[in-house]
Formats: sequence, C-alpha cells, structure tokens
Amino acid sequence: MYAFPKVKRLRGELKRSEVRNQVKYQLTTREFIQQRGRTTYRIALEHILGMVECSNAEFTRHVKPLFGNAPDPFGKPYKIVTVLLHLVTEAGVIEQQGVSFYTRLSPAFAEHMERLLAESE
Repeated sequence: MYAFPKVKRLRGELKRSEVRNQVKYQLTTREFIQQRGRTTYRIALEHILGMVECSNAEFTRHVKPLFGNAPDPFGKPYKIVTVLLHLVTEAGVIEQQGVSFYTRLSPAFAEHMERLLAESE
C-alpha cells in the first residue's frame, strides 16, 4: 500500500479517486488533487483556464519520471493551464501563479473532469 499524506479538508464532494503507479488522483466538485510521493498538487476547478491533451514528447519534456527514464505510460498526457496552483510539501504550502501542469489521466477521469469544468463555466 502507498503511504500518501492525508489531504486535509477536501473542498467539494469527492467524485472520483484513482491510484496508479504510486500517484493518487482525486477529483471533487471544486478541485483536482494529485499526489506524487510526499508532494500534493491542488488546483481549484475555478482557477483552471483550460485542459488539453498534449503529445507524449511535450509531456516527457516537462515531467520527471518517478522511476527510471520513462514517464508513466498509462493514460493520456494532458496539459492543465491554471491561474493558481497550491503545492503542498512537508516544508509547507507554496502558491504558484500562471502554471502549466502536466499529468496523465485515464480516459474516464479526464472525461469526468471535463464535464465538471464545463458545468462550472
């Protein structure tokens, strides 16, 4: 079992949760959360400007693999452009503005997230 730190106070109702290759993905009615090791990325859906599928080459340029030289091959690579991202580490919370966040999402997860983004417009 993976030892992800507990996410304090999910904002909104949990709609989907997935764990694969030591990465945990959560989607609520108000935010997208991704945990890699001891690092948590939190993006409020209201801060997302857009989400597009990107090429494997673009994804590989921007994402450091957890193990070895190749990134996780599961799912499709996505680029999420956001106004504000909260990076939570053991040292504290870092607020980043104007971020392009790269991730791989399962088709079902991406579809659910796209639906929630369309509803929040």
